[in-house]
Amino acid sequence: MPRLFLMFALLVLAMPADARERPRRPAAPALIDSLPGTERIAIEAGGRTRHYLLHVPRGASGARPVVLVFHASGGQGAQVERQSRFSALGDEASFIAAYPEGEDGQWQVLRDPRSEIIFARLVIEDIARRTPIDRGRIYAGGLSSGAVMAAALGCFAPDLVAGVGLVAGEYVSPCRNTPRAPAILFNGTAEPSPASATRRTSVPARALVPARGYAEAWGSGTGCHAGAEALPARAGAPPERFACGGAQAVFWPIPGAAAGWPGGPGGPPAPDATREIWRFFAALR
Repeated sequence: MPRLFLMFALLVLAMPADARERPRRPAAPALIDSLPGTERIAIEAGGRTRHYLLHVPRGASGARPVVLVFHASGGQGAQVERQSRFSALGDEASFIAAYPEGEDGQWQVLRDPRSEIIFARLVIEDIARRTPIDRGRIYAGGLSSGAVMAAALGCFAPDLVAGVGLVAGEYVSPCRNTPRAPAILFNGTAEPSPASATRRTSVPARALVPARGYAEAWGSGTGCHAGAEALPARAGAPPERFACGGAQAVFWPIPGAAAGWPGGPGGPPAPDATREIWRFFAALR
């Protein structure tokens, strides 16, 4: 046995130094510049330094609404700022847009929702120290895995967010908590392939909840099952509303896969998901 240990030690020492080192994380992608008027801010969360982008509209006074927008897996706040165009709409409608960033571009919401929800709360508190906010009008939106992050806030932290806007999310299980924040969802009519589902959510497509079924479950309150209410079609899409027992969800089916942000760069041209989400939020007052 000692001889085997000696041989193993000699083998290790004969290896190149870089081969003996512990595996390193891949290099982080270069930071994308935020848009003019948007600041990248560092805060402490769980003993680590985290970041978010903050865009405060100029010229407005008093407490303003806040929209948190969460990027897709591997993304950055500056990416979803460009995709969603919430900063520009915030200037127009006088609300604050903030873009929290996941560690290494990832959200751990499926494995550790508590820490990510705490991070979102810390972001809100940091914004409140910088500018007056309307705590009754805090909302969350997101793209892909960022939509799952926003959904977790709507499900587990309805005291924090008054509504959620979910774009191209791939959902593993319906929210069973009550109360939950009202939701508006945008998803393509084509179901994801197992390969794409595994790449984006680490679960096979067969384990995902269909987006329409997710909206139906979200809009079904305690002791009642929501039926679909057809809403007037706009931009070539027939939205549906599910509501009962104090819960509600609006579902927009987008023809095709529609993995991007509808109305934004690289996404389906219509509908304009950003304006529809804000219209939904504004009507919740």
